[in-house]
Amino acid sequence: MLLPLLQGCGKKGIPAEIQAFKDAGRSVSEFTDADASSMQAKRCQQGTVDQMAVLLCEYPNRDAAAGGVRSASLWAAESPTWLALQRDKIVFAVADRAEVDHNGKTLSALSKVFRRLAKK
Repeated sequence: MLLPLLQGCGKKGIPAEIQAFKDAGRSVSEFTDADASSMQAKRCQQGTVDQMAVLLCEYPNRDAAAGGVRSASLWAAESPTWLALQRDKIVFAVADRAEVDHNGKTLSALSKVFRRLAKK
């Protein structure tokens, strides 16, 4: 499942994205650097939010980020449920690798947090 979202944002960078999940009251693990070259990104970090695997990548421009949305399928691998969204130069990918989100509510809630940041 892929759903790109292209909008501007007042806040920038991966730290602001992680903080948005914390501010929304989500359970956020420590995020660590991930291999950005596999996503053709400038920088990537991964961790978990509400027990869901999350990857955040920053790209040099929107076109490169669009390619990152397509590359997210490789990161998600064989996860039964996953989603990738783009906003400006940031790609947010979430995968239910532990199969804990049986009804999709967590995936939906996390995507809403990412989308809300675009409206600020």
